[in-house]
Formats: sequence, C-alpha cells, structure tokens
Amino acid sequence: MPSAEPRDLGDYRLTSRIGSGGQGEVHRATAPSGAEVAVKILHATLSEDDGARRRFFREVELARRVAPFCTARVLDVGVHDNQPYIVSEFVPGASLHHVVRQEGPRTGGGLERLAVATATALAAIHRAGVVHRDFKPSNVIMGPEGPVVIDFGISRALDHTVTHTGSMGTPGYMAPEQVASGEVGPAADVFSWGATMVYAASGRPAFQGDSVPVVLHALLYGTPDTSGVPDSLRPLITKCLDKSPENRPTAADLVRTLTGDDTPVPSAAPLPSIAPVAGAASFPGAAPAAGTAPLVSAPSDISSFSTANLPTDRSSATDRPFADLPATRLASMDPASTDLASPYSSGQPANGLLYTQPVRKSRRTPILLVLGSILVAAAVLIAVTQWPRNNTPTNQSRTSTTLEPSTFGTLVGDPIRVHTDDVRSIAIGQLDGPISVSGSDDNTARVVDLIQGVELTPTLTGHTKWVRSVAIGTLNNEPIALTGSDDGTALVWNLNTRRRTGSPIAGNPGGIKAVALGDLDGTPIAITAGVDKTARIWNLRTREQIGAPLTGHTDTVWSVALTTLNNTPIAVTTSDDSTVRLWDLRTSKQIGAPITGHQGWVRSVAVADLDGKPIALTGGEDNTARIWDLTTQTQLGAPLTGHTSWIWSVALTKIGDKLIALTGSEDNTARAWDLTTRKLLGPPLTGHTDCIWSVTFAELNGKPIAVTGSKDETIRLWNLA
Repeated sequence: MPSAEPRDLGDYRLTSRIGSGGQGEVHRATAPSGAEVAVKILHATLSEDDGARRRFFREVELARRVAPFCTARVLDVGVHDNQPYIVSEFVPGASLHHVVRQEGPRTGGGLERLAVATATALAAIHRAGVVHRDFKPSNVIMGPEGPVVIDFGISRALDHTVTHTGSMGTPGYMAPEQVASGEVGPAADVFSWGATMVYAASGRPAFQGDSVPVVLHALLYGTPDTSGVPDSLRPLITKCLDKSPENRPTAADLVRTLTGDDTPVPSAAPLPSIAPVAGAASFPGAAPAAGTAPLVSAPSDISSFSTANLPTDRSSATDRPFADLPATRLASMDPASTDLASPYSSGQPANGLLYTQPVRKSRRTPILLVLGSILVAAAVLIAVTQWPRNNTPTNQSRTSTTLEPSTFGTLVGDPIRVHTDDVRSIAIGQLDGPISVSGSDDNTARVVDLIQGVELTPTLTGHTKWVRSVAIGTLNNEPIALTGSDDGTALVWNLNTRRRTGSPIAGNPGGIKAVALGDLDGTPIAITAGVDKTARIWNLRTREQIGAPLTGHTDTVWSVALTTLNNTPIAVTTSDDSTVRLWDLRTSKQIGAPITGHQGWVRSVAVADLDGKPIALTGGEDNTARIWDLTTQTQLGAPLTGHTSWIWSVALTKIGDKLIALTGSEDNTARAWDLTTRKLLGPPLTGHTDCIWSVTFAELNGKPIAVTGSKDETIRLWNLA
C-alpha cells in the first residue's frame, strides 16, 4: 500500500489496521452510517482498460449478492489512487488457522458446527454465481456468533487488475485442477473445504511437505492424511478430496448430508427484486444430482422455455443490513459500462436454485429440469453459475448495454444483430457476464455478450436445419447449452469453449421443437419434444432414452415446462392439437384429461405459483394467453387479451411481490402483464419489424428487462422498470 496511507478512504474513516496478507491490507473502519466495517485495500493496480475495470467491479458486485449465511457480507467497492478497495461486514474474532494453532484441533460439536456453518457459507456463495478460489483456514473467522467465511470473490476479481499477488490460491488447500490448469469451478471450493476440515480436526494439513513443490506434488498425486478426522466426517471429507471434480459433492450436498435435512438449503443471495432463470429450474422439493447443475435459478433448475425464461423472486437489496452504506457508483468511472448483469441465465425458468443443488435422500426423489422452450417459474430465488469464459468476440460493434433513467418499454441499447435469419429461441445465462444463447433459422446457435452486444465465437454450428429451441444448464461442473433442431437432433455444447460434446441425441423423427435440461432422480437428463407428437427423456451422459415416450398428443408438441404437483415431478406440454397436458415423469403417464380452452394451436407454456396455486401460462393461435390451475386443471379467470395476432411465446417471473407475464406475438409486439390484476404494466413493447418468436426475462443494473427474439433477425432488450 502507498506510503501515504489515507485516514479517509472514499466514504470510510479508517480507524486501525487489522492485518495484511497476499491480497492486501485489512483495516477496521467506520461507515458514514456509523457502522463498523472492514476495508481491504488490495495490493493491486486497477487496469486503465475499461473492460478490465468493468470486469473487476462485476466480480465484486457478484460477491455483494451472496446471501449472508455464515459469510461476511461484501458491502461496497471503490478505488483510491488507482488502487481498489473492498468493504465488508466487520466480524470480530481470530481466524480458524490461528485458533487451531493456539488452542488445538476442533472436536465434537464444535467441529460439527464449524463444518455445517462453512458448508452453508459455500452453498450461499456458489448460489450467487461466485467461486471463492481461496477457501482456507485463515479465511474462516471464528466470530462471536459462529464461524464466518470471508474474502470470497476477491481472487477472481483480482484477475482483472494489472498487478496482484496471492490470487492463485494457497498450496495445500488448492484443488488439483487449480494447480494443473488454473480452471476453477465450485468443485474446487469443495476440495478446499475438505482440506480445511482436515486441518481443523487434526491440526495438520491434509497434504504435507517441506516445500511448496513437495506439497503440490502430494496434492496432485498423493493420498490425503485424514488421520485425526472423526469417523463420522471422514467419508464425506474423503469424497471432497477426490482428485476428479465431478466426483465431489456440491456445497449444498454437504449441508444436507451434515444436517440430515430433506429440505433445500437457503436460497440464493438477495438481489434487487428480479432474477432471470438460467435455463434450468428446480422444483419445490427437488434436488439436482451431484455433478449436474441446472442453470436456472429458479433454476436449480429446470424449466422449459420455448421462448420463455423464468426468474424467481429475490428479496430487495434494501432488506439487507448495511444496505444504506454508500455503494460506489461505477458510472463515475465509466458511464457506458455500469451495468452489472445479474448472474442468471434465462431461457428456462424454474422453482429452485440453479447452480447449487441440494442433495436428496433416498426416500425423496426430487426432479430438476431445465427446459429450453418454456420458463418454469417458482417463487424461489434464482442463481446462476459464474463461470470463467473464453472470450472471443467477433468484430461486431455496439454501444454497451447501459440502463439509463428511462420510461417503461424503452429499448436498452441497440438491437443485437448476430443472426442472418429468424431468431427462434433465447436462453439467458452467465459466463464472465450476462450472455444469451439463441437459436435461429440460419441453422446456428450463437452466444452473445449482452453488455457489449457481440457474439462470443466460435458460432455453434452443426445443425443442418433451423434451430428451434435452446436450453442452458451444467454438466459435470461445466456450463452447457442444449439445442434442438428441425433436423431431428439435439446437440450439447460446452459454453466455455463453444464446442460440441458427445454424440447427438436423436429420437424425434421429423424435427425437435422443444428441449430441456435437468436432473431426474439423480440422473442428468435432456428432454426433447417435436413433430412425432411425443416428448422424450434422455440420459444426458449416455444419450440413451429413459422410459417410454410421453404419448397422447395428436399433433406436434411445441413446448414443455417442468414443475411438481403434489410432490410428483411433472411435465406440462402444449401442442398444435389445441391441448395442454400434464405428465408424471416417473411413469411417463398422462395426469388427468387434456386441458382445453384455446381455439387453435398452443405453442408456449411457462409455470409458476400464483397465490399459492401451481399454475401454467399458455399462449396460442387465438391471440390469447390463458392461466391454468394445475391442481384442478381448470382455467383461472379470463384470458389475457390485447394482442391482435397469434401469441408465439410466454414467460413468467417475479418482480417484487408481483408475478409478471411476458407475451410475444405475431403482431410484432411483446406485452408485460401483472397476473394478479390481469392488467398491462405499461404500453406494448414496440420496435421489432416482424413477429416475435421468443421472449424471456433478465436483469441489468438491478433492474428487470425483457429480452425478445424476432423474425426481423434481431435480439432486443427492453426496460421494464
């Protein structure tokens, strides 16, 4: 830190120095409100490059969204003399490393409480789309109210500075993949957690040596020393220390195993009231399998989108303690780059947590599905994984997407033009920032940086006909997209590399109109539906069909959404046969009679909860959107009317305490509705020059936006505030 250390740093009054480490120096300070806080002044120089600065602040913003479950909340970020600093909740107490050295290993209930608290903290961190990357005993504070995890998100943020130290990790607590390749996902944090618990229980590192190279060699090739770890914890910790990331439990798995609880761990971090789904949805009581993470945060995630994306409700940031502390205004540094997109991916709404999946007990078989054509909404928080991405934007140029004060329905930024034909389907996700994956009649799918409005190459090519539906999820801790095409195949893509993985899924002769991703009773699955009048369930790892097709429709199946009904995992499908049908996904049997009411085909469906009732929203050829009570399979109230032509796409989300619907139509407009009052939130969204095939939700700068894809070959973002 500079020799002339400031007594005042931005809005904060420094009172005393607490300590220093590889990343920076920590000071106790006083906020303008009088609250005591911790200020970490980083040993780094913030790059003058606007993109690097923006990414640094985006990483810290993600850390601010971590739910305060056994974590020290990140409150603010700023810059002093080009040197960044981060403000967090002040937690008095010594580190776990210090306590073990001074008092000896933790034992009995103290060790168990430490394990539960720190695993809960990791689950909250991961659910916000953040990877700690430096979890270790010195980053666990033994506070007066229990253990608290600190310094999450800082390591990743430091990647975007010019000079820094200490961000790689700490030898002995780094995961093998972190040492070998530098690629770090949530599984790396779980490995570090296991190593930390070994130290806490025994007072010795799990991987020992008299030099860093020896320690790293032991970490890469040796067997961890778990002597001293109680028998009750040793099997779980041994799994965490597996060399292969895909074999480790998730942080949410840890919480439920440690507590023996059947219920999901606390939902994701509070965000400003709206959060889009990332292409997956989780249902109440459902839990994703270890190694497969649905990408939607209501979306734990599973949801099928045919053009829909469903965010779940999040508490307002103002509900958090210290919310009144001044937040650095990024606009003061780069007014054109202030949008901190929410870590959500849309494309499939859901009712659960996206990125971290709770483990399930054998007596419960939750289902988590990500649908690529409909949004499955649930009043649950959404969280999307923040994965490192391989950025290769095209030469396209576009003004950064920035939300300026404006009225409802105004266009955010310029139209995004990356396709050369109709944009049929859109899912929203998060890599190093908010992205969309869109399918088109140009036979491609494309990944777009929504802030810059440019494609991240390479283009997803391989289909020989129109790409009708897309879904986003994760498999083995890697972000993936699933695309379904009129060529009768569904292809799986690694979103970091934009390369195909594995063999095609083929089983719907005539073409695939809808796809979904998820987890069914511990098996990662894909769902496809199409011209053959069926929906089919596939094992995503083996690409083999699971069970019998869902048969009963008498015409093409266009969309599918997943939820639970009376604790049974179900699919909701729509078809050109004018019906909506419900299916038990365990038996592949239809539930009840077909739901009728639309006059003509029904092309889109989204699911959510309205006033305590599980509902579906459908759009069709009769120019209406209709709301259905899934329990009674009857229509709720009058249809939503106002469009002057066919409704191709619907989506659902929570904004504040309101359940909001979005509809896209052949009449070139999209409309947003309050489902409680059945009234429009504002004027129709106008600007597309041809019909709107796909609609979904996202968030920029804490404000809700609509995302639409059209026959006019553009993707557009709209202000819903």
